[in-house]
Amino acid sequence: MKLNERIGIYESIEEYRKRPLIVYATSTREGVAAILASDAVRYLIDQVDQIKDSKSVDVLIHSSGGDALAAWKLMSILRKRFKNVAVLVPFMAFSAATIFALGADEIVMHPHASLGPIDPQIQVKDRSFSYEDVGAFLRFLEEEGGFTEQTHLSTLVERIFAAVDPLVIGAAKRASELSSSVGERLLRMHMSDSAGRDAARQIAENLNKSFFAHGDAVSRTRARELQLKIAKDDKELEALMWQAYLGLESYMLLKEPFHPMLYFLRDEAARDSLKPTPALQLPQNAPPELVQQIWNAVAQQAIQALQAEAPRVRYENINALIESPRLGFEHFTCGEVSAFRVPGGDLKVEGINTSIGWRGCDIRHELVDPPDGGADRHSQQSSISTPNEDPLAAGAES
Repeated sequence: MKLNERIGIYESIEEYRKRPLIVYATSTREGVAAILASDAVRYLIDQVDQIKDSKSVDVLIHSSGGDALAAWKLMSILRKRFKNVAVLVPFMAFSAATIFALGADEIVMHPHASLGPIDPQIQVKDRSFSYEDVGAFLRFLEEEGGFTEQTHLSTLVERIFAAVDPLVIGAAKRASELSSSVGERLLRMHMSDSAGRDAARQIAENLNKSFFAHGDAVSRTRARELQLKIAKDDKELEALMWQAYLGLESYMLLKEPFHPMLYFLRDEAARDSLKPTPALQLPQNAPPELVQQIWNAVAQQAIQALQAEAPRVRYENINALIESPRLGFEHFTCGEVSAFRVPGGDLKVEGINTSIGWRGCDIRHELVDPPDGGADRHSQQSSISTPNEDPLAAGAES
């Protein structure tokens, strides 16, 4: 969906709500990593500066999470400028996006929408965990494993530290405390009386520690049970919110997973470059001179193929956007992906980003300055991995 079409939906929400709307979305597309981050702060400020008279604002958010401190900064900017802030969640606002929503006077959730726990995840090599995982393991040892003697516990704790650096566990603890603290501070922005302050602390703790998985979705009903300030159901507004989400989903290609090899194979010339050389069938009793000539020709073709530059297919992806009926900004990455056969017949995939950053969009005329001559915006990924299988041999579709 084009920007001017999305703007039309935003204007309908503004007309219905009688207050300005800002939209902030980060990509939740499979194969594309994008998070709620501090680089969005500058562009939110520009959006806020465009709103002159209103003392209220709505922020429609879609994100799988990111930096808790960025969530704090973004909401703090809004709270300093507006007396009333509402967060609209059409589909997903997990982790740091949930923390951001805690600072709102009300959260408007679509029936399909989900919030999430605010327990931060720590990445160690190819493994992610939260501080609550460490506590769960220790409880398992004592309650179910029956290990109560200090010598046994010490040995098992040593094994934990052998797998994970103690400083990493310390960092996980601090991150957990930070998440609860930021959540509580945001809640207290609109829960300022004595009872509200106590409730804020409990809500933040519950969101941090009462879930068994970081991806546990918090539905609208469950959010109300957790005492979050969820707005009353409003079918007309919910329909408009869903239209806005579908516009984001379409433009950011959120339903289309990005697999570098399959993207490369969409290009006909690129696909042809990977076709295996047919097996050479020599006629029986062929003269030795002819056989030698044929093999020399095959060898020459093979050398030329190895020396030839691999075809490159350009791509572009939208990682995040902050837009409204007044201004539009988007974070993009453009690059090239190539694939070629190495000696032995295996395939290798390589990708390189050629440009990355924020750009402004003209609300009525789309991009102000398309990068790289307007690359085909089908896919992007900061780092591109090599598939283990040969998709041509497996009969993969382009």
